[in-house]
Amino acid sequence: MVRLKQRYILFDILYPPSSDTGGSQENLEDFVNFSKSRQNTLLTLHRTSPSNISQKTLTQAIRTVIQDHYGDFGAGTAGMQFAIKYFSNKTSTGIIRCGRSSFQIVVAALALMNKLGDEDVIVRCIHVSGTIKKCEEYSIKRNRDLMSVLKSGSGKANLNSIISNFENEDDIIGVTDDEANMD
Repeated sequence: MVRLKQRYILFDILYPPSSDTGGSQENLEDFVNFSKSRQNTLLTLHRTSPSNISQKTLTQAIRTVIQDHYGDFGAGTAGMQFAIKYFSNKTSTGIIRCGRSSFQIVVAALALMNKLGDEDVIVRCIHVSGTIKKCEEYSIKRNRDLMSVLKSGSGKANLNSIISNFENEDDIIGVTDDEANMD
């Protein structure tokens, strides 16, 4: 009997400011101030998801993107083992389980998503792992690093280094060598 191998994808949803200000001077100022500081940018992009975004709506949106961009083949390949295992509206972070052979299709579909409902979004793939435990550990470590620096308030250099790590992270972080050799 052959064991089905899975990949777990840690992702987060970012909410960019809208360039459509609707003529309001206040909205225009918010859009202009968005890029003035790294801290302001980080805090603006990372916010809680609206309550109408759930695991079900995310699953439907991702399946639609896969169908639109990869057709029946992509939908069939990625859809067999595809499931959202975790999603938190508070942190806008989630974990997707998919087949090992089709995780690139799912990661690409996440990058191609630009709307959830009526919200403009950017969906970033943060980490890909062979186990859900490693995804959870990576997410916890990443958030603890940021929160410890934000709470201390004393390390401006540390804050800048963590913010630059958030900016410089690749959208697709490869599977670690240990997980790649799990055949």
